[in-house]
Amino acid sequence: MAFRSSKTITGFPGMVASYGQPNPSGIAGGLARYWGGGEVIFVGNRSGLKAGDGSSPSNPMSSLVGTGGALAALQGTTGRGHVIFLLPGSSYSVDAADWASVMGAASDFAIIGLGTGTSRASLTWTTATSTLLMDTANVAIDGCRLFLAGANAAGAALTVAAPITISGPGCALRNNDIFFGFDADQIVTVGITTTAAADGLTLENNTCIGATAAECTTFMDIIGVDQLRMRSNYFAGATSSTGVGIVRFATTASLDVCLEYNTYINRKAASAAAVTGLAGVSGVSRDEMFHYLDNVSTTPWVTSPGIMCFYNPRVTNLAGEIGMIPTVVSA
Repeated sequence: MAFRSSKTITGFPGMVASYGQPNPSGIAGGLARYWGGGEVIFVGNRSGLKAGDGSSPSNPMSSLVGTGGALAALQGTTGRGHVIFLLPGSSYSVDAADWASVMGAASDFAIIGLGTGTSRASLTWTTATSTLLMDTANVAIDGCRLFLAGANAAGAALTVAAPITISGPGCALRNNDIFFGFDADQIVTVGITTTAAADGLTLENNTCIGATAAECTTFMDIIGVDQLRMRSNYFAGATSSTGVGIVRFATTASLDVCLEYNTYINRKAASAAAVTGLAGVSGVSRDEMFHYLDNVSTTPWVTSPGIMCFYNPRVTNLAGEIGMIPTVVSA
């Protein structure tokens, strides 16, 4: 598909307002750069939509991946600020390893789910080896519903080993609902894994939920992500080991991280940590809430504080407690 002229987004602000998101987070930069050659593509596959060229909400492309899909239409370009809008009611199956490989080297683009609540577009991982690799720079996924362990309903047993791996610098996950386990046999091993190349990662305003029975190794492994910005996220689920937090800093210390207003809940019985820390991690935690089920003390809520500074943390280890500011960071 050839890039279209700027005329394709005439009336764009009104269109966005009609879908319930007057200013979706994360796309302003892309739209500002549109006039430099960025592409705006609409994608939708709900019943009643005709397949089109992606030029408008009434003429959307029907596929996000594949040779005729929106990601292939980016033609491997970089630095353009492309925006792909997923229409309300759309649903996509992440059914292969490196499912979005057709994007090639394309970078600097955002995938935005339009709509509100459960009408937002969904991506559902359907095989044990299904993966989405965010492996180029400055890729954002915003406003979508992500089902990492299959549909959030009773079904065939499925363990998705590594649903999302982020290795591109400057990537972002914002405003998503992320479900990483429905029951004891619909689970993930590690929901999101980063590499040390993912510096500048932003995780903002995501709701990440796993059922108590859907134990994972950890929901997220953060490996060597310098300048990580993690704000206003809700992480709740159970780990398979009492000594591992629902978020884990691992392998290589992340430097100059900023963690603000996040909630970490480890539902594992007798869990001894909400977050697994790592020696050498530096930065600040501000106004965060940590909950785990040790039922004994509030000292091990972070397994290692690294060289972090903690401002106003609140810690609980029993249901019904009022969060307290601990005097000791970790055991």
